Amino acid sequence: MTSVGEAVEPMHLLQVANVGRICGGTAACAWTITRALPDCRHTVVFLSSITPETRAAFGDLPLLSWSQVTARDVAGLNADLVILHNTAPDRVCGPLPAFTLLYQHSVGRRAAADATVFCSRWLVERCRPEGGEAGGSPEVLIQPVPVPPRPDSAEVRALREHPVVGRLCTPVDRKWPGELVPFYARLAGRFPQIEWEFVGCPRGLRDALRDACDGRIRFHDASWSARSLLWTWDAVLYHHPALTESFGRVVAEGMRAGCIPIVDARGGFCEQVAAGRGYLCRDESEFEAALSAILCACKRRTLSRAAMTHGNRLCGLQAFRARLRRLLRTLTQD
Repeated sequence: MTSVGEAVEPMHLLQVANVGRICGGTAACAWTITRALPDCRHTVVFLSSITPETRAAFGDLPLLSWSQVTARDVAGLNADLVILHNTAPDRVCGPLPAFTLLYQHSVGRRAAADATVFCSRWLVERCRPEGGEAGGSPEVLIQPVPVPPRPDSAEVRALREHPVVGRLCTPVDRKWPGELVPFYARLAGRFPQIEWEFVGCPRGLRDALRDACDGRIRFHDASWSARSLLWTWDAVLYHHPALTESFGRVVAEGMRAGCIPIVDARGGFCEQVAAGRGYLCRDESEFEAALSAILCACKRRTLSRAAMTHGNRLCGLQAFRARLRRLLRTLTQD
């Protein structure tokens, strides 16, 4: 069998994502893969309606909305490779007439495919605790993340005296639990020097968080362009008392913008954040210690440069391109 990655004609990559909303879900990963493989033809299918913001983000690339992925529809597109992002079994009527790779981003039942890859080793252990299927251990394919767009305003991170710490999350209630209010009240009381910014916070929680942070807070609505704030924040802080992230794209994007990660020592974060490039925190006292460290401007500059170098090497587009092509050569060889 000819390797998919070595096809003479441009490879036609068909990606399937569940939700047609670029902010959150698998659409952002599919978008980034199209940028990591500029020499391929791309079609992206969404299993829901597609928002105008998503269409604008993908530009001229063909976007389709299907209720189900069928062999007939895939054949009609003449795809060489299909990537199913977290696709449920009942959304695929297969087998499909192209090599099919399931890219699993969270725990759950997923469609059958020729091969499966996971976004983190943590997720592998949750989905296949016995170590994988016969024939070898499951593959981990670290997600690619883009460099966030730079803001129009001049960079002020290195000029200001006090740090700005942000949280950027999908605007759904389960990502913003009420337990965040006492958590931030404790941090804001301990660090009156810090300014706080939140992207995607539900409106019903904003007044309580504003009081918790003594008014030193700015809220931003969720949008694809809001990622530019990662260039101006000194650190991105993520804590959730119950929800563990399988990967955590915001942390990776933040590092690529020099934004220091201060996050829960759980899930995929542990595979992203290395010593000297950010902080993995097991409890509130460790979050406090991390924030205390970045009060020093010199320390912030050192960590910012180290985080950027690490993020580019781990999640850059060229690194993902090389990993994916090596994987495809292995999977599709005779």
